[in-house]
Amino acid sequence: MAPAGVTAVMDLHGTDTVQAARELGVPDERITTIAAQVDGITPANGADAAPGAVEEIAGLVAAGRLRLPIAARFPVEQIRAAVELQAGRHVHGKVVIDF
Repeated sequence: MAPAGVTAVMDLHGTDTVQAARELGVPDERITTIAAQVDGITPANGADAAPGAVEEIAGLVAAGRLRLPIAARFPVEQIRAAVELQAGRHVHGKVVIDF
């Protein structure tokens, strides 16, 4: 059984998060990855998105029902710093580049 509050997981780099989620008891059908192929885990990418999925997600974000933590924001002129931060793999949230 996963700890309270952990109901789903998305792995964005490698397979470490997938493995940790499994160890915590998160069922495979509640885990996805965009970064690797893992037996039993459904990969997520734009090619298999359901019609209307982007609009649904945007609506959830706008309604405050889905939170996307932002770790840092950078103007496009500082894109190198943004990429270096993300490449360090210790960011807790999204790195946003403002155009």
